[in-house]
Amino acid sequence: MQQKKVLIAPLDWGLGHATRCIPIITALLELGYHVTVATDGPHAIILREAFPNVTFLRLKGYGIRYSKNATGFALKMLVQIPRILYNIFREFWWLRRTNRQAHFDLIISDNRLGFFHLKTPSVFITHQLNLQTPFSWSTNFLQWVQYTWFKLFYTMVWVPDMEGDQNLSGILGNPIRKPSVPVWYMNCLSRLKAYATSQTNEQQAAHLFLGIVSGPEPQRSIFQEILWAEGNQLHQPFKLIAGTADQASNQAVSEFGSIEPHLGGPDLVKAIENTKFIISRGGYTSLMELIPLNKPLILVPTPGQTEQEYLAKRWQEKGWAVAYDQTQFNLETALKAAANFKYQPIPFIPFTKEALEATLKQVNL
Repeated sequence: MQQKKVLIAPLDWGLGHATRCIPIITALLELGYHVTVATDGPHAIILREAFPNVTFLRLKGYGIRYSKNATGFALKMLVQIPRILYNIFREFWWLRRTNRQAHFDLIISDNRLGFFHLKTPSVFITHQLNLQTPFSWSTNFLQWVQYTWFKLFYTMVWVPDMEGDQNLSGILGNPIRKPSVPVWYMNCLSRLKAYATSQTNEQQAAHLFLGIVSGPEPQRSIFQEILWAEGNQLHQPFKLIAGTADQASNQAVSEFGSIEPHLGGPDLVKAIENTKFIISRGGYTSLMELIPLNKPLILVPTPGQTEQEYLAKRWQEKGWAVAYDQTQFNLETALKAAANFKYQPIPFIPFTKEALEATLKQVNL
């Protein structure tokens, strides 16, 4: 029997789109599929590190940049709409040309709206079936556009979350109204779960906190600078993971802290297990990944990014994390609050290759 071929491409809007593809690619390989990955930049570095024997094709990202403050976020996004639309059409034609030679059996797009093929089953991965905007009319309009796009061009939508009340993403991934195409709730994707060992005793932790920095510039660098400056003032050991796999020079060492541009899965888990607190942007994939490691979370959403702001508020209300607006964030205050916070258990049902196998049968694979 001929080996079925799958092409998967993550969006370059934050490293989480790449890291959450790792459990999916692992499962596909274990099920006997030939996997090809289309990406570039730091996403390619991370995925090549995880899968050195997988085929890679270079597909340029969208290159989105954020504003320096929350008030300019919407305007910054608006002026980049032509670039986003250009990249959607560019990746569609790239895939059409590529598929003429490769003849893939399944296309998997992680949030790349133009990554579908009209004659090949195409799946769209997203945890946002209800994109949040400052206005209800624009939220409803975007949902209508998104659902229409799914109906026209995608065979299925896969949501990395649990369905129902015990979910992580709230109304983002579990809205009242669902797309008309089949939706599969994949449960939780966490590449780090496989590397977790024993939890280090909080009193024996090597670092007071681990800052996990990620996302588009310039906000990524701004957050790194805040944690570095305030961390060194505490005179206690700490570590920052900068989320810049393609910038090896982005590292530093001080008397108390260190900056690593990137850590692979096993080393990242070691760093997490040897810290008391985790400080993170609060991107959805980062949250999913961290749950199995059971560390106290402090979330500082990217200014203006409504998804992260919504998740930070929801997770604090649930007792799953402490959350701060970046303009009001003070490291020492946040760590004290986290030390006194009554954290609640976070629901976590893992993604499995058996569930993936059953789902693929729905698209005749």
